[in-house]
Amino acid sequence: MMETNPMFTDDDSSRFPDFGACLAAIRRPELYRNFIIHLFVMFPGVVVMCLVARWLDQSLGLGRLLPWPVSLWPGLVAVGLGGTSVWYVYGYLFLVGGGSPGTHVDGGPVRIVDTGPYTVIRHPSVPGKFLAAAGVGLAFGSPSFLFGFLPVLLVYSLLTNRFLQEPTCDKRFGKTYQQYRAAVPMVLPRPSGIMRWFRGEAALQGAIPETPNIHPTAVRHELFWYLVGLFVMVGLFTVFAVLLR
Repeated sequence: MMETNPMFTDDDSSRFPDFGACLAAIRRPELYRNFIIHLFVMFPGVVVMCLVARWLDQSLGLGRLLPWPVSLWPGLVAVGLGGTSVWYVYGYLFLVGGGSPGTHVDGGPVRIVDTGPYTVIRHPSVPGKFLAAAGVGLAFGSPSFLFGFLPVLLVYSLLTNRFLQEPTCDKRFGKTYQQYRAAVPMVLPRPSGIMRWFRGEAALQGAIPETPNIHPTAVRHELFWYLVGLFVMVGLFTVFAVLLR
């Protein structure tokens, strides 16, 4: 007899949670711990980069993009919108995937997610993180951060997603994730993906998902490499700023 695959239930609401349910999921310790860890890692790192960037701005004779405190308000709006976007995406992944977005908290999702924002791009938290980081740069009014540091930070995020997160998904979900990766772009959306999201369709129509073949606790190394990469970037930016003074 063929075993019932536990990847999805017959209840579509479990695969298409609404916006409010995704935000409310923050009450679950697996999610809010992951969210707090990301804030603790990213926010101080971005602030330090902005301070170094302002130092670099002065060395290069670059003024603020907007005068203070005018620059604070668009920065706060961008941080709010970006943070809410990440909150929603993390809640969606937690509810549908059955685990927090971070393997360092509970091992990560145990079900592949190919609906909602995940039918548009494979890493829908990246635009929100980018917008929030840009908001911090706007608040500081630093041209060096927005046009120099921020693109490097984006490339770093994409590299960690591609070479830390996706190999784990390959091991966990096998051919199903390979099909998903072929159907959904990494970060640049296609019109077909956007339409799937609006129509409430899944990216893997008719695909039979595989049962995970590795235990979540076997992949808790992501946070370490995130931290290593962040410290290296801050160090390189600082050295660069010192050399130009």
